[in-house]
Amino acid sequence: MNKEESQNHMWFLVKMSFMLLLCLADMGLNSSLEFDEYISPDAAPENANNILVLMFGVQLVIQISTFLTLFLMMCDTYLFRVGLLGVLAKQFTWVLLSHPAYIAFTMIIGGYRVTELHNETTIDQIWGLDYFRFLSVCQKILAATYYVANLRATIKLGSPTYYNKEAWVGLYYDSNRNASSYLDQTENLLRKKHRH
Repeated sequence: MNKEESQNHMWFLVKMSFMLLLCLADMGLNSSLEFDEYISPDAAPENANNILVLMFGVQLVIQISTFLTLFLMMCDTYLFRVGLLGVLAKQFTWVLLSHPAYIAFTMIIGGYRVTELHNETTIDQIWGLDYFRFLSVCQKILAATYYVANLRATIKLGSPTYYNKEAWVGLYYDSNRNASSYLDQTENLLRKKHRH
């Protein structure tokens, strides 16, 4: 491994570690925002609400940072550098779709929670609200698929194939060779049909 490859490998490990930390932080917020008060019971209720609003904002920042980290990891690939964004997007369709869906769902349930908290509803009472329990369960299921998609994409991006020019050029030539031989075979069959 030369010096440049070694530096790229270290940079990838830093981004991968950061991605894992962001997913863990989001998981922690996901499992506590709807259940914890974050301040002592004798404190003013508006302080608790303000802290919960702040934590909701932090969760959205973490989710956006997770997407940006994934994007930075994709920027280092050979496909991104040569402008084959469509090919790269096909390789990571699931994770690219899960990000906006998860962020949107988090915004919906977070907005609902914040609105109700400002209407003097407590954390304990919020579970009795219409649709809140259903929305929370759906968001948690989506969160699990979001975490899996991010981890799988991170591991997939660790493959040297995505950074190797020769591998992609070889795949391109193989696919063109196979396509041209298929076209030649099809033309030969059509000629034989016309002769008979």
